[in-house]
Amino acid sequence: MKKISFLVAAAAALVLASCGGKKTDANQVSNDSVSFEQSQIEQKIMMELDSVAEVYAALPPVAGVYSDGKIQLSDEEKKVKPTYLIDPKSVDDLSLLSQKYRALGVLIVDAKVASLYGMDVDGYKAAIAKVATDVNDPSIKYNETFSSEDLKARYATAKENGRINFFWETAASLLVENLYVLSQNVDKFLPAFDDKSAADMTYHIALLKLSLDDLAAYDTNIKELAEVLAPLNELNAISVEQLKEQLAKMKPQVEAARAQILK
Repeated sequence: MKKISFLVAAAAALVLASCGGKKTDANQVSNDSVSFEQSQIEQKIMMELDSVAEVYAALPPVAGVYSDGKIQLSDEEKKVKPTYLIDPKSVDDLSLLSQKYRALGVLIVDAKVASLYGMDVDGYKAAIAKVATDVNDPSIKYNETFSSEDLKARYATAKENGRINFFWETAASLLVENLYVLSQNVDKFLPAFDDKSAADMTYHIALLKLSLDDLAAYDTNIKELAEVLAPLNELNAISVEQLKEQLAKMKPQVEAARAQILK
């Protein structure tokens, strides 16, 4: 079976957008200190972002594999706790809204993995509550499922509050952390995937790239994020076998992206 590229994977989202055309050139952003202004997004670009978000939300949540019962750990396996999860207290040092929204995605994934191992998740609950308070976003909650309805509601709320950039930053960190966790324990976690869920993850990445590219012209944080994630563009698996091969090959790139996601 042939692999698919990001452009092919994103094609379905593009056809949903009722308007085409070029987006504003990134050079029109005067400097890196310019704050994101959602009202400046051209109508045709906003329609495309809305369409991409609709498709993105319709796909099964990538973090769901850790809480849907497909991964079962024995008592012996639970004794070997993962050392690669984020320290929940590390969010105390974050100062930017962008960092906090990215931390949310990482914390949500890691909390689910920690729960699998029978670890205390109170620290994750407290960290997520702190992020919600810091960014003044009451829609954030510890038991976030990121189901289709959750995602649609969060995007609608983000758009209403002029924060769609942060919606996509959280989505980016969720995907990166999922890839990172998978790369750290491929043999145990990947069997929970089938070919469809592997392809869905690739599709999520393609849609994410499309949205970040659109927003990069309006938000310097998004532009930098897109550059950090650029090495992951080679991930185009449409089967579990391909995903396993690509994660093994790209483990250094995934680890580098994860290291930079909260910078």
